[in-house]
This record gives sequence, structure tokens and C-alpha cells, in this order.
Amino acid sequence: MPIFIICCLVLSTLTLTQNGFLPLLNIEAVWVSGACLAVLFLLSGCLKLAPSKVWHDGFASTGLWTWYGYWSPQFSDGSPQFSVFPVYFALLSSWMLLGLINKSPQFDWESQEALRYLQKYLSRFDPCLVAALVLVCLALPEHYLSYPIAMTLFIVRSAFQRCLEIIERL
Repeated sequence: MPIFIICCLVLSTLTLTQNGFLPLLNIEAVWVSGACLAVLFLLSGCLKLAPSKVWHDGFASTGLWTWYGYWSPQFSDGSPQFSVFPVYFALLSSWMLLGLINKSPQFDWESQEALRYLQKYLSRFDPCLVAALVLVCLALPEHYLSYPIAMTLFIVRSAFQRCLEIIERL
């Protein structure tokens, strides 16, 4: 999820510096376009038209920009959630990418089996289902923790999915 990590860091920097570009993200046509792109990434992933690393990254990135554009006008100026949560998402995604996904080819047999076991029980939480939950949570700005929690679930679930795909290719 390198593009998502970059988008998180850019958004956090823009909000901390109160950049003049931020009001453009609040325009309804911009965040609605982001939401439409997120839905397209979700559909392309669920219909297996795009590889998971592409649609996960695209969905997370467009969801992030939609989240800021739709939610920020409903909160006070300089609200810390728009500078703190993107850093949290970037750190979590970086940790998952560097510590889990990139190391998955080096997993020993027991670790691979543990991941398969987890996959069996996490299969109820399909990445498409979790992504749909993220979209629902985007529509609920009055529940200010709904999107961050759903996005955390999506990041973790997509990391497990990518690890298994890499392991299965070995």
C-alpha cells in the first residue's frame, strides 16, 4: 500500500500546515468523485478485475481523500483527527507492508500454517466486505471513530490477504 502511505503523509502535512489546497478537497464534486473511484476500486477487486495489491491501495487512497473532503467541514478548523489519523494509517500500513507482507516469502512452515489458520477464521471478514463497511462508515461522520476503526480492519485484513497470496505463489 505504498500509494496509500504517501497519501496519508501528504494529507497529514497539508492539514498541519493548513495548506491552501485543502479547501479544494471540500468541494462536493471532488469528494463525490473520490467516493465513486473508491466504489470502482471495490468493484474491480470483488469481481477479480484487478490484483488485490492494486485495488486495496486504490480503494484506501480514494477513501482517505473522500473521508477528509466529506468529514472536515463538519468538524472545527484544525481538528487534530485529520492530522493524527493519517499518520496512524501510514504507520500501520508501513508496519504491515515492511514487517509482514515483504517478509512473507521468508515465513517458516509453522508461520505459514498459522496464517492459513487465521485466514480460515478471517474468511468471514472478506476484504470486499470490510471495504464495503469502510464505505458505510464514510457516510457516518457523527460517529467520528467509525471510519478509522473500519480502515484499521481493512488495512490488517488486506495485509493478511496479500501475505497469503504471496505464500501461495511460492
